[in-house]
Amino acid sequence: MSKMNLACAALVAAAFTGCCDKNSDTCTEKAVGAKPAVESAPAAAEAPAAVKAAEAKDPNEVVVAVGERKLTRGDLDKQFDAMAAMYAANMSAEQLAQQKPNAIMQMAQQFLAESALAQKAKELGYTITEEEIKAEQDKIMERASKSPNGPKTFDEVLDKNPNGRERALEQFKTGILIDKMLTAEVIDKNTQDFAAEAKEIIDGIAERNKSVFTEEAALARIKELKAQLDAAPAEGKAELFGKLANEFSACPSGKRDNGSLGEFGHGQMVPEFDKAAFELDVGQISDPVKTSFGYHLILTTAKTPAVKDADGKETSGEKVAASHILLKVGEPEEVPSVEQVVKVLKRNASRKSVADFVKNAINSAGAVTAADFSAILPPEEAPAAADEAKPAETAPAAAAEETSEK
Repeated sequence: MSKMNLACAALVAAAFTGCCDKNSDTCTEKAVGAKPAVESAPAAAEAPAAVKAAEAKDPNEVVVAVGERKLTRGDLDKQFDAMAAMYAANMSAEQLAQQKPNAIMQMAQQFLAESALAQKAKELGYTITEEEIKAEQDKIMERASKSPNGPKTFDEVLDKNPNGRERALEQFKTGILIDKMLTAEVIDKNTQDFAAEAKEIIDGIAERNKSVFTEEAALARIKELKAQLDAAPAEGKAELFGKLANEFSACPSGKRDNGSLGEFGHGQMVPEFDKAAFELDVGQISDPVKTSFGYHLILTTAKTPAVKDADGKETSGEKVAASHILLKVGEPEEVPSVEQVVKVLKRNASRKSVADFVKNAINSAGAVTAADFSAILPPEEAPAAADEAKPAETAPAAAAEETSEK
């Protein structure tokens, strides 16, 4: 089945079961920062409360119209009932009722995207041939043949579709047309070379792995670093601490600020770290401190006592400023090949491009929705101010990424 059909089917099925692609390059996608596979369709909108009362409204009312294609409330109810029947063995009637508002909204969204893209394909002059239809049927039957209980003929595939044979055949052909257009207009036009970006990602993983140790290795190394610091003259300890943090620490603060976390109060760090930092004297370096992140050496650089008002009420708690060196304990990340990373980067770029294409197709299709379905329309984007300032990142906030529990 086509990419567009699969994306839309996943979008609707997610309303019932949640979405997790076990066949994706999970490790690689995590490293690259990939997004879910259904992003090629517009993101599912939150179901408005009004949809929950859809059953009480006129079933003949059109809720989505794109050109000559129209979707009524009754159509959505029929689609939901057919889909719900497939899940009835695993979900109670109450659970299905709870899922209905969101599923109805996603079905409407599928219809909107499919209709807008079909209209766009027609405008651009795309057509499909009998040979292309037959080729897609053969692919479906080839996949079906691998399952002992799979359909034996394409007619059986259509007959088993919960939306009915006629609608299934229409979606099948429309999906081929849309897939052909998306391939030509988006996928094939993406000629970006991702080799350099892939190498940068792989180098980053390899670099991070240098800071990940077994329990024994981390403790041995942190003791070696502590011994170096203890042997240094008092006036040079802080400078040496910064150099070691820059070279060895797995916390971003090591490379960014020579291990400095800035100032923080009680409770902002994990308990073991918090206790050690506040108990140290200014200029004192801790023994190895173990937290859920690994082993730390902590240097307290300043202390600010609590502030109280005239009545003795504390208005500002005690604070400290500290730097640290972190050696992480855990398993190193799997280092993917350049080909794996390039594949994921290309897929991510294609998803983004397809999502933009779908959005533009919907915006130009003249689609009309009922008021309680307006959320499925792509939002209008306000132009960003050229000199818009970004909020500054404070040191404690950055440190929390590595040292505070959430």
